Amino acid sequence: MVNVFLIIIAVVIPALVVLASLYLIAYFQHPDDKNVAYFPKIIVILGLTLAATSILMLPLDVANDGGSGGFPMDILWIIIYIAVAVFAVVICPFAMFFYESEEADPGAGSQIAGAFKGTFAILFAFTALTVVLYVFFGVAEIPTIVVLGRFQVLSYPFMSDMSNITYALPEIAAIIGGNNEQIRFDPGNPELLGDGTEYVEYRLDKEFLQFRVSIALFIITMVAFFGWLLFIIFGGIGLVALPFDMIGDFKNRPQRIPYDKYLERKKKIGERATELVEIGKTIQSRTSGGIMSKRDRKNYNRFRQAIFLLEEDYERLKISYKRQGGKVIFYYAQFFGGFIALGVSLGWLLHIIIYMITAPEPFHPFLNSLVIALNNAWGFLGVIVYGLLSFYLLFCVVKGNFKFGLRLFFLFPIHPMRVGNTMMNAFLFNVGLILITSVSITHFCTMAFSQFTSTTAINSLFETAVKNLKILKWFWVVYIFGVFVMAVLTAIFLFIKPKDKPAKIRV
Repeated sequence: MVNVFLIIIAVVIPALVVLASLYLIAYFQHPDDKNVAYFPKIIVILGLTLAATSILMLPLDVANDGGSGGFPMDILWIIIYIAVAVFAVVICPFAMFFYESEEADPGAGSQIAGAFKGTFAILFAFTALTVVLYVFFGVAEIPTIVVLGRFQVLSYPFMSDMSNITYALPEIAAIIGGNNEQIRFDPGNPELLGDGTEYVEYRLDKEFLQFRVSIALFIITMVAFFGWLLFIIFGGIGLVALPFDMIGDFKNRPQRIPYDKYLERKKKIGERATELVEIGKTIQSRTSGGIMSKRDRKNYNRFRQAIFLLEEDYERLKISYKRQGGKVIFYYAQFFGGFIALGVSLGWLLHIIIYMITAPEPFHPFLNSLVIALNNAWGFLGVIVYGLLSFYLLFCVVKGNFKFGLRLFFLFPIHPMRVGNTMMNAFLFNVGLILITSVSITHFCTMAFSQFTSTTAINSLFETAVKNLKILKWFWVVYIFGVFVMAVLTAIFLFIKPKDKPAKIRV
């Protein structure tokens, strides 16, 4: 029977997410994008709604209680994740190429043609890789234990050392056993046997049941795999960098300065700006037809990083003099928010250690106990806490991506989200990142809250098929360690080099 209340929730939550996405665009967008770029904005709204829905479907799956709520969650999960794959691989890249081609070389063709070229390259690479891996590794290997026979015990003529097993059902005949270690008892209490209710099983070694998964499920697996790679790197970095920078920004907040100090710092910023203009001209002169060498691309990414830090320094300078240090209450709020974020990050890392790494016999349920207790007290309270914890991981991914591009490597240009100064290509890049990692975050939360999600369709989907695919199943053994190790390495790195500095550009 369909649960009407669940239907209402399933409609209201996406509507609220759409409204939140509209507010996010209005709050962060650059003035140049106001009243224009409607197509990328629609994609951003739909992408954020899809990512949020995919994460919030987990508590809906829990409430559905194995299908008793009337929702075919196994089908809904497939539909949602296929939509995520289409958005992440096709629609978001197309919108991003379309938006960025507005200022492209006129000789390169129209906006649509340029967008199709870039999107086709990404789609072709993803499709080719998926097909090859599906042909060779699209088989799930489910571990099973072969049971040769199960015998009902009617009498109790044997000792606890299992030296004399006799008299089973007449049609099975008698079993005379020695010290065979493959014989198991259920529940294993010899004193309870003999009343006709207990059984003796003879088990053989573990075997693997093999079956080829559907192509739709394998596409989801590919998205989850790439999402996990990004989540290990960016999520691990963000778990440390997010609270670290929030607290650090309070420590380094703009202070009120006199006019002469303002002129001195403004002069230095002007010198840096002049130097970067010359570097930009040099990089542009080396670019022929929009094609960059590997060295020039790295220099371009370093150039983007230096520009961002210069703009940040100039903005801080204006706050220090023209606004006399800005609103102090904002920095104190950020400071306390940093400590809250630090507590959440430590909670996640502790949960990884005492529950996820020690599975299948965890040391302590920790966050499971919290969510289950709140869910029993009032269902929405548990869902709210789950939502906050899971969306916090999304914020960590976005922060980790930005920190990765800003500090560690220069493999791609940074796409920062700044209030009132965010271009649509940065929106689209981060939405694509959020979409891909939303699958891995849902998988991560399914394991992190396995006691809460034990009867869900998504748990069966991940634990039965996805985690047992050939070759890829070995990746699932180490990825939890990867998140924890990346967080520890980031903490060490940031304590050694806490401040963002412009990279050296070798032109």
